[in-house]
Amino acid sequence: MATISSPGLGSGLDIAGLVSKLVAAEGQPTSLRLDRKEASLQADLSAYGSLRGSLSAFSSTLATLSALSNFQAKSATSTDDTVAKGTASNTAAAGTYDITVSALAKAHTLATPSGSFTNVTDAVGTGTLTFKFGTTDHTEPDTYTSFTQNPSRAVETVTIDSSNNSLQGIRDAINAADIGVNATIINDGSGYRLVLKSNDTGAANSIQITVDDDDLTDTNTSGLSILAFNASATNLEQTVAAQDASLSINNIAVTSETNTLTDAIEGVTLSLLKESSATLTVTTDVSTVTANINSFVSSYNSLIGSINNLTKFDANDSSKSGVLLGDGTTRTILTEINGILTGTVAQLGGPYSILADIGITRNLDGTLAIDNSKLQDALDTNFDAVAGLFVAKGDPTDSLINYTTSTSDTQIGTYAVGITQLATQGSINGNTTASLADDGGGNFTVPFNIDTDNDTFKVTVDGIESDTITLSTGDYTTTASLVTEIQTRINGDTNLKNNGITVSVSFDATNDRLVITSDRYGSASNVSFTGVDTNTAAELGFDTALTGTDGVDLAGTINGVTGAGSGRFLTGATGDDASGLKLEILGGSTGSRGTVAFSRGYADQLKTLIDGLLDTDGVLQARTDGIQGSIDDIGGEREALSLRLDSLQARLLKQFNAMDALVAQLNSTSNFLTQQLANLPGVYTRNTSNNG
Repeated sequence: MATISSPGLGSGLDIAGLVSKLVAAEGQPTSLRLDRKEASLQADLSAYGSLRGSLSAFSSTLATLSALSNFQAKSATSTDDTVAKGTASNTAAAGTYDITVSALAKAHTLATPSGSFTNVTDAVGTGTLTFKFGTTDHTEPDTYTSFTQNPSRAVETVTIDSSNNSLQGIRDAINAADIGVNATIINDGSGYRLVLKSNDTGAANSIQITVDDDDLTDTNTSGLSILAFNASATNLEQTVAAQDASLSINNIAVTSETNTLTDAIEGVTLSLLKESSATLTVTTDVSTVTANINSFVSSYNSLIGSINNLTKFDANDSSKSGVLLGDGTTRTILTEINGILTGTVAQLGGPYSILADIGITRNLDGTLAIDNSKLQDALDTNFDAVAGLFVAKGDPTDSLINYTTSTSDTQIGTYAVGITQLATQGSINGNTTASLADDGGGNFTVPFNIDTDNDTFKVTVDGIESDTITLSTGDYTTTASLVTEIQTRINGDTNLKNNGITVSVSFDATNDRLVITSDRYGSASNVSFTGVDTNTAAELGFDTALTGTDGVDLAGTINGVTGAGSGRFLTGATGDDASGLKLEILGGSTGSRGTVAFSRGYADQLKTLIDGLLDTDGVLQARTDGIQGSIDDIGGEREALSLRLDSLQARLLKQFNAMDALVAQLNSTSNFLTQQLANLPGVYTRNTSNNG
C-alpha cells in the first residue's frame, strides 16, 4: 500500500530545505574547485589555440618565402605595349631585347563562294569531311599548288548526314567536333557563306579539306564537295592565307606560327600586337622578393607579440599575467625558433650567412627589424645569395642535372652524383617490307599505297590501348609523308590523348622499316601492336607478334648510395643524409657527374619546424589533447560528486524523517498525557472561612 510522506509534519521543520542546504554546503568546496580547475584549463586551451593560429599564420608566410621559384621570378616591361609585350618566367635571363615586328601571324580562312546559298537552312549534301593541317603553297590567294602536312596535327573527320546537311547544320557539326576549325555563317549581301577558320595561326596550320561525297563525285561544286579544298579541287575560296609572324629580336630574324612566342627568348612569353618596334626589358622581380621578406619579418613579429602576450608577467596584478606564463611547451617552441634565427646557413658558399648580413637584426623584445637600404643593396648585389638565406636549394656542378625538390629528411651537405644507367624511352621497330623500300633520299622506290586492306591498326602505348587507328588512303611518295600520317593519327587518338600520351614516328632507312617511340621515359614507357588490318603486317610492317623494347628508369647513386630511379629522376635513398633529394638527369653520360651542394635557408628550416609543431602528432596537438583530456576528466569528477551528493541527500532525508517521526510520536504522547491529566478529579479543600 502506498504511503504519503510529508517531511517536517511531525517536527514542523523544513526538512527538505534543510537537507538541500546541507547537501549544497557539502558539495560546494569540491564544485568550486572543479570550476576553477576547468576555467584554468579552458584558458590554457584557448591560449594554445591562439598560439597555434599565430604559428599557422607565420607558416603561410614561410611557404611563400621558402619556395625557390619565388626568388626566381622575373618581370618584363615594354616601351610600347601596343606593339609587343611580354611576361617572364623564372627561367628567363635578365636583358634588353630590341623587337621589330614586320608581319603578324594569321589564321587560314576559307569560305563558300558568294551567292551559293540563299538561306542558312539550304541543303548542302551528305558524306564525310576530312581535315588535315599543314602548309599550303599557292601562287595567288585562291590558287592552290601543293600541301605539306603538319606532323604535329592530327587528321580529323566530320560526318554529315541527313540530320545536319544544311548550311547551319554543317556549321554546328564542325564546331561540335572540336577539330581545331571554327565555322561561322556570314551574309555578304548576296547570300549566306559558310566560313571556316583555323583555330591556330601560322603557315603550317592551313586547312586542307577532302570530301567523300555521298553523290559519288568528290570534286565538283554539287553536294558536299562544294567544301573541298585540296589538290584536286579548290571549291572553297581562300579569304585569308595562313601566315607566320615575322620579326627581329636584336637584329636576329625570327618567324613564328603564332603571335604569342614562348621560345624565341628563353623564359619569356612574347605577345605581338602590331607591326612596329619596341624594346623589351627583362629584370629580376626584386620588388616581389622585397615584399615577401618584409611579410616574413612582419609575420614573425606578430608571432613574437602573441607569444610575449601569452607568457607576460605583471608583478602588480597577477590577473593580468599571461595564461601561458612559465609554460614549458611555449618556452621550448620559442627557444627552437630563436635557435634557427641565431644560427648560420651552412653550405651557402656566398657572402651572406646570417640575416644581419642583409640588414635584418633583432630588437631587445625579440622582434626583427629591417634596414631596407642594406636589404636592397644585398638584393641588387647578389640576389642568388639572398635567396640561399631563405630557401632549400641544391646547386649541381653538372649543367645537365637539375635540382628538383627535397624533403624534411634531406640533410645539409655536398653529395656526389654517379649515373650507372640513363633513362630510355620504349619503342617498337616495324618489320622490314618490300613496300617500304626507299631510295636513300627520303623517297619510296615505288609510292607506298594505303588502301582499305592495310589502313588500320591498334597500338598500346605506356599501357593504354588506342581505338582503331585509320590512315588516309592514297599514295605516299616520301617516307616523311607516311611518317607524318602515322604519327598524327596515333597522337590524335582519343584514348591516348586523354591520358597525355604521345609518340614519335620515324623511318629507319637502313632497314626500310618504321619505328614508333613513346615520348615518355622510364620503365612505364612501352609500345606494342594489339590489332592490324589484313595486309598491314605484310606491307606496313606492323604486326601483333612484334615485341617492343621497354624503356628503363634512370639508375645511379647520390652520396655513394643507390638512389630510387623513376623515368629521368633520381631520388636519394631513404635513411641516407641525401634522403628525399630529387634530381632530374637530362642527358649526358654514365659515370661520375659531379656534386650537388644542398643547403637549407632560414624560411625552409622554420617552416619544417613549425609544420612539425602543427602536425596532428606534434607537440601542440599532444599538449591540447592532454588539456582536453583533463577537461573531460572534470566531467567525470562532477558526475562522481553528483552521485555522492545524491547518496548523502538520501541518507540525510532518511535520518531527518526518522527524527520527524519520533518527534511526532513524542508530541502525540505529550498531547495524550496532557488530556489525561486534565481529566483527573480535582483535590477537595475545606473552607475554613466560616467557623460556624
